Amino acid sequence: MTDGHNMTTGRLLVIQMARTDRKQREFARREKDILQVALGLFSQPDWESVSIEQIARQSEVGKGTVYRHFTSKDELLFRLMMQFYQGLLQKLRTEPWEDEDVLQHFRRIFDCSFRYHLEKREYRYIVEYCKRIDFKERADASWHASFKQLDQSFGEWGDPMILIAMEQGLIERRPIAQLRIGIQACFEGTISMLWAGKDWCLHGDEEEIIKSSTRFIMSGLIGQA
Repeated sequence: MTDGHNMTTGRLLVIQMARTDRKQREFARREKDILQVALGLFSQPDWESVSIEQIARQSEVGKGTVYRHFTSKDELLFRLMMQFYQGLLQKLRTEPWEDEDVLQHFRRIFDCSFRYHLEKREYRYIVEYCKRIDFKERADASWHASFKQLDQSFGEWGDPMILIAMEQGLIERRPIAQLRIGIQACFEGTISMLWAGKDWCLHGDEEEIIKSSTRFIMSGLIGQA
């Protein structure tokens, strides 16, 4: 085999790899565009009537293109929910805490998380729908695995701080699983009130809800509730 043949083969391989890379980038870009359009449509009160055809039309692609990215409307909704929680985890990971009092950092985490939900209010119908039992019952096994992995990522991020607080005697020693149950129950209730808005939540304004809920969760975390 000649050097010229080797050079030609090498150039063809480079060209093929470049084309593949370009197609992958285009696929990812189109998927991101579809998700963004779907988020806008699903953020409206009539979100349940939104069809794949509407999403395709506003994305300026064919229905078949949407289905090449997402097998169903439910998968689109699930992916948006995952996008929402991945964004929250990323935001929390960027919060520095090493040089801060652990309990103060926990307070800041809860405050930051609540405000993230308010800032991303357009996800509220999506997240609440994906938490419904009927959605979970028909969800693909791979979706359950993805969500479980994300939940583990939250634990890997937050559990070390809880352990440090226990070692420092700042919070009562208990199984972390027990703490998670209480924190999640209070957290989910707070989000429901914040997302309900003033027309449906009669327990105070957003700031009052955030401050009162943070104090209550901290009391339970420390071991005073």
